[in-house]
Amino acid sequence: MEEYYIAIPTSLNLEQRLSKFSPDFAFSKDYCYYFLAELIRESFKKNTNENTDINAIINYFIPRASTLMQRLYRRSKQHLDYLYESFHGEGPMLHRMNYEAGRSYSYRLPKYYWGDGQMKIISIREKALVKKIQKNTKVTIHNQVRKKIDFLRGYFDLKLFELDHQSALIDIYVDYKSTGNYKKYLSNVLKVVDFKNGYFPFYHKPNTDGRLHTAITTFPKICRKHLKYDNESLAEVDLSASIPFFLSYLLDLTVNSASLSLSTTKPVQSQINNPAIQSLYMLVKSSVSLSSKEVADFKELVLNDKVYDHFMFKFLNMPGFATDYENRNEKAFDGDIIDLRKYSKGKLLSMLFAKNSQYQQEQAIFSEEFPTIHKFVKAFKSMKVKGVKTTHVHKRLSYLLFQIESYFMLKIIAREINVKHKRKIPLFTLHDCIVARESDIEKVHEEVHAIFMREIGYAPNLKVTYWV
Repeated sequence: MEEYYIAIPTSLNLEQRLSKFSPDFAFSKDYCYYFLAELIRESFKKNTNENTDINAIINYFIPRASTLMQRLYRRSKQHLDYLYESFHGEGPMLHRMNYEAGRSYSYRLPKYYWGDGQMKIISIREKALVKKIQKNTKVTIHNQVRKKIDFLRGYFDLKLFELDHQSALIDIYVDYKSTGNYKKYLSNVLKVVDFKNGYFPFYHKPNTDGRLHTAITTFPKICRKHLKYDNESLAEVDLSASIPFFLSYLLDLTVNSASLSLSTTKPVQSQINNPAIQSLYMLVKSSVSLSSKEVADFKELVLNDKVYDHFMFKFLNMPGFATDYENRNEKAFDGDIIDLRKYSKGKLLSMLFAKNSQYQQEQAIFSEEFPTIHKFVKAFKSMKVKGVKTTHVHKRLSYLLFQIESYFMLKIIAREINVKHKRKIPLFTLHDCIVARESDIEKVHEEVHAIFMREIGYAPNLKVTYWV
């Protein structure tokens, strides 16, 4: 890559400053823009509180080690001094907090250069600078990815991706003006920038959530329609209600075993990576007597894609619904059934994955219809077992279900499609989705359905969504 993309405020105009106050040394606009863009990126990282307003992000001073800056660009100090200087009638382009013992100079972009916060993406092309930046940019690739699912990395070829970043920025900005969430806005802008630069990390922790996290899984949903691969738009095969589906699969497997025989437990053992969670499953299985009818009824709701619909009016009638809905959605409930279903989905999944002390009303509603399943879920989130931190006890159910999901999506489905079609169907995993080119998506849909039927005898509801 001979250019490197960065994000800066649309209000930032270095050319105007240069036209009025010409520096007396060989000046690099690219270096200055890069330095300012990095201040913005680090300001975003530093904001860890819940305040999403623009003012919560732009006031941080960011330390910059002079030795590292000099290594990156030999005349760094001259450039920063120029940006820091107040010329007649024009303030500094940098605010600086002076050096103290054990602390580097710190900088921030003055508030008036942020404007209303809108960002633009520009490219820098100074070859030596771009080369050093790329050399210093370390891309994380977990060893477990290289060892177990490296075949998926090969599809992340920047030359095959086409991203209309200008259109993507417009959509992100419109969304920001609607929500007022500047933290999310800046996060999405930086994700687009990283994608343009071919920054493709791969995170995979088999012992926790088991999911593969990539540039596709973190790419803003609102921008998907602006992304193409091999000159085609993308589409996804999505497992509807995937978490309830894998929970019903686990429960069904559990109640249909007459004893803790190896033949029954082996499939689950092969799908759970964490030995502590394997042991916990065996312990809960032996201590909680599940109702076969409950499990069958729950499974029927899931396979008919009715599980969220089933609970939504019960959640609607809970005390405090109106306030809770507005807090979650930043708007009052207007009677829209689709919105109510989304709310129901959020409440049900939150209840399943939260601590047992939380979501008491939702638990009572669920327990009224599925008491033994509720008991199974509570036991899984409360029983003590070696190898699991006390603070992580309630997370074990989510880890279990995500690991089963990843077993099917990564180790079975994605791998089989990759081998069967000899890499002629490029694909990407998006947790409970398989993403592929539009021209391949119907074939992928057929393959996913057939694999589930072969592996477990039934299939989840599969939905094809086009990224347009």
